Amino acid sequence: MRFFSKIKAQAMQFAILISVLVALLLGAFLLLTHVHSFFRIKSKELVQAFEQSNTRIFESLNNDVVTGDTIVSVQNLGTIKEISGYHGAWLKQYTEISVHDRKVSRVAFTGVKISETTPNLYLEDANSPLVVVGSTRLEGNSYLPKLGIKAGNISGNYYQGSALHYGRVIESKTVLPELKPEWLTYLEGLAQGILIDTGEPIAKQKELKNSFHDPVYVIYDTNPVFLEDEKITGNIVIQSKTKIVVGPQTELTDVVLIAPEIIIKNGVNGRFQGVATKKIKIGKRCHLSYPSAMILLDQNIAYSIPQNDQQQNDKPDFIIEEGTIIEGVVVYLNKSKDKKEKRRLKPNLKIAANVGVIGEVYCQGNIDFQGEVQGALYSRQYITRQSGSVYLNHIYNGKILINPVVDYAGLPFANSKNTIAKWLY
Repeated sequence: MRFFSKIKAQAMQFAILISVLVALLLGAFLLLTHVHSFFRIKSKELVQAFEQSNTRIFESLNNDVVTGDTIVSVQNLGTIKEISGYHGAWLKQYTEISVHDRKVSRVAFTGVKISETTPNLYLEDANSPLVVVGSTRLEGNSYLPKLGIKAGNISGNYYQGSALHYGRVIESKTVLPELKPEWLTYLEGLAQGILIDTGEPIAKQKELKNSFHDPVYVIYDTNPVFLEDEKITGNIVIQSKTKIVVGPQTELTDVVLIAPEIIIKNGVNGRFQGVATKKIKIGKRCHLSYPSAMILLDQNIAYSIPQNDQQQNDKPDFIIEEGTIIEGVVVYLNKSKDKKEKRRLKPNLKIAANVGVIGEVYCQGNIDFQGEVQGALYSRQYITRQSGSVYLNHIYNGKILINPVVDYAGLPFANSKNTIAKWLY
């Protein structure tokens, strides 16, 4: 009897063991099912939040955005925070959606999109016609003075085209298309050092990176800043009280440079923006990829110059030398209201031969233009210097062609709709 009793006890233990194992397996299965369902719900929420953040940025493109404001709203999905503000030439749109304890954010540069009426050439009407000479070619929408356009010659070089223009001619006004006042105010604030106090200060390093989802880093020096072999990427501003010099070994990506004088040496490659108040010089064979920008907010004081010293002062404050390509915007701004000062014979911006700009050139002054713009060129007056003579409103061998970038996003003109220039990291 003992023998059979022992067998029954062992059988009972084995049955209990099997029951426990089955219970553990069922429990593990239920837990796995619950975890899988939990993560599926969370993943779905994050995907929805990601899609919603994209949607909010796209919706903002069609609205009048107030820069500098932070808008917080609550929806079924979660809390939405939207921040807009300029970053150089582009408007930075930031959207963050909080779902429970998780956050999803998206950030992008936006700019004004091209329309059917977007100018390719815009010349202020100052009662003077535009004269085309040599291999000049004008495509797209040409906004010209009432006196129109005509062919001419310089030192025996006549216009070579079969037509004076290849596109539409529309009458221009006595002023250039208006840029958004808040952007101009922002640029003046940059020049005055507003970011020095509001940004996160950091020392210059050989290698530095900062996300656009984080506060801006500011590298500031009262002395000249020489960038020789640094690798600097992201939401970073480099500002000097005197001058910034960029060497060909430097790697700058999405950085903003601010100084009275900015010098870009020969052979520099990168994607960055510059804002200066006295002088910009971009050397030969540089390549600034999209979206780059070089902006001279001219704060030089103009004096009455004797005739003998005029030639010495005729050198432009903004020069782009041969073989350079800029994908983005080139801007010369001058707030002077003195019409006589605006019409001086000194070129304010010089774009040399074999220079290519894919984007926009906006010049509130005189431009010596011998290169090629694929996009738009706005100017108050053209200045051509050849064989010791000065020719007003002559374009000599310059080319203004249609922008090949269909979804190009550019300068913040008033009363215009925006599009995405670049999604940021």
